[in-house]
Amino acid sequence: MVVRRACTRGREMGDMADSVILFVFLVLGASMLAQWVAWRFRLPAIVLLFALGLLFGPGLRIMHPSEMLGSAFHPLVSLAVALIVFEGGLVLDFRQLKEAGEGVVRLTLVALPINLLLGSIAAHYIGGMGWGPAFLFGSIVVVTGPTVVLPLLRHGKLKPRIAAFLRWEAILNDPVGAILATLVLEVLLMQPGEGSGTFFASMLPHMLVSAVMMAGLGLGAAWGVRWLCVRDLLPEFLKMPFLITLALALFVVGTLSMDGAGLIASTVFGMGLVNLRIPGMAELQRMKESLVVLIVSILFVLLTADLQRAELTALSWSIGGLTLAVLFLVRPVGIWLATMGSSLSWAERAFVGWIAPRGIVAAAVAGMA
Repeated sequence: MVVRRACTRGREMGDMADSVILFVFLVLGASMLAQWVAWRFRLPAIVLLFALGLLFGPGLRIMHPSEMLGSAFHPLVSLAVALIVFEGGLVLDFRQLKEAGEGVVRLTLVALPINLLLGSIAAHYIGGMGWGPAFLFGSIVVVTGPTVVLPLLRHGKLKPRIAAFLRWEAILNDPVGAILATLVLEVLLMQPGEGSGTFFASMLPHMLVSAVMMAGLGLGAAWGVRWLCVRDLLPEFLKMPFLITLALALFVVGTLSMDGAGLIASTVFGMGLVNLRIPGMAELQRMKESLVVLIVSILFVLLTADLQRAELTALSWSIGGLTLAVLFLVRPVGIWLATMGSSLSWAERAFVGWIAPRGIVAAAVAGMA
């Protein structure tokens, strides 16, 4: 009996190992093939990766990542997102603001609250949501994800000014949108009897303090790296793993403080590194870009494959109408209002209003909610 149980357990472990190997082979091989096909035929890689995930998950049902990886799935996705926003911060050179500064300010400070309000109104009146869930929906869709925008900019031949608009908006708004959604969710989950006093005395100060602390921590870490590099205390072969480890550590510390704050720490860390003119960063940027392409490819396949047929069959006309409203009304009108009286041409305003893909951070926040 004991021998039979041991043999059965051994077979189960062997089957699990085979499943994991097949899982890794499918995700890595298929995602890299999709990237090559996209490059060869000048197609958006995101579309191919999304199609692969639908095929492996709800289509053929040969992959269910959250079930296979269990409770580790969402933390692993969060850590991967931290590396993506860190890489995004590395391309935010403040020298670009001399040309695109006004547009960036309007897209990050003015357009975000306008899009929040318009998105919430659309969710309530078109999507049929209550005002609480509607504002939660609006806070999630205000972001444009760097996981989608940056690959599009890499393939597209956009003018530097327009590319800078979309790049800065996507990277800066991602952590802000995550914190905003967390704050709205906390308000919705308040216990009976807790009112505005709790919000203004506890929640809002905690959010602001955590955001400022994580921004300071990210900048301090960048100064520390510069100090090590200038004094030749960090060898070349350790720079890449050291920076990746530090970006992940900052994300974990920030997340323990407040959901979304880790994204601020990782983003500011990347911004600090590129703007402090640290020696040897040009070579590291090429290496980390290749790493992020791999991470983004895997994440899109995994998150799409994790969708279930039941979720897809639950799509309704109201959800379709809300999607169309967000695409064709909320974003274009919000950008048009936010850029009124600016130096942006009508063509730039129309183009920026049309480009608004949501990425991994929005999907992760929606899953948390």
